[in-house]
Amino acid sequence: MNRSRWPHAFFASAAFYAMVGVSWGLAMGITHNHATYSAHAHLNLLGWLSLATMGTFYATLGQDVSNKVKAANFVISNLGVLLMIPGVGMYLGQMTPPAIYGPMIAAGSLLVVLGFFVFGVTAIRGLFRTVANAA
Repeated sequence: MNRSRWPHAFFASAAFYAMVGVSWGLAMGITHNHATYSAHAHLNLLGWLSLATMGTFYATLGQDVSNKVKAANFVISNLGVLLMIPGVGMYLGQMTPPAIYGPMIAAGSLLVVLGFFVFGVTAIRGLFRTVANAA
């Protein structure tokens, strides 16, 4: 069995984003300032849930996927989250000018989409490979 470390990397980053997300939610609840709730929700969805799902796939059905693909998916997806979520938070909190958060949101969003396409193509190719091997 292929014991790649990439699933663990996906789970570790997902756990980090979950800790940041719940802390952010706690801070919003304590301060009664929910201006950035949308960024908080996106962090939980894209950072925690999506990366944990990718890690689960690579640990189970995606064991035969090359480590280069797993690494690319990990780096692209994490860079997307790390750029997009702070950018959205700055936009919603009106903390910085658009010249700062605009490029962060744009680049981060494109990287998030690219990360999902890498993951989606990988999962779909795995399905067709499994179906072909079963025939």
